[in-house]
Amino acid sequence: MSTPAEKLRRQLGAVPGLRGRGPVSYDYGKWVDGTHRLLATLFGERSTEEIGFLEIVGEGAEARGWGLPLAPDNPWGMQARLDRAEKYLRGLIAGVEAAAS
Repeated sequence: MSTPAEKLRRQLGAVPGLRGRGPVSYDYGKWVDGTHRLLATLFGERSTEEIGFLEIVGEGAEARGWGLPLAPDNPWGMQARLDRAEKYLRGLIAGVEAAAS
């Protein structure tokens, strides 16, 4: 069975692939939904970790990637959201690993 840190690392590991494909809004949206579900499962509904992630990617289908433009120069475009989400997941992994030590 995977540890919480391993599950978070899998989500983090998908980020370069998302970037490499454009990212494509459909793939990004699926990743956001999966990551959100994972955080709610690991940390609880309405946990600080889940809410923090939603603040980064936005709430609602459009804000979370479904049809979201790349908008490379926009702080709320997909690339910028991926950058923030990647940093956020790295922080969560570090926290989970520290708590497990």
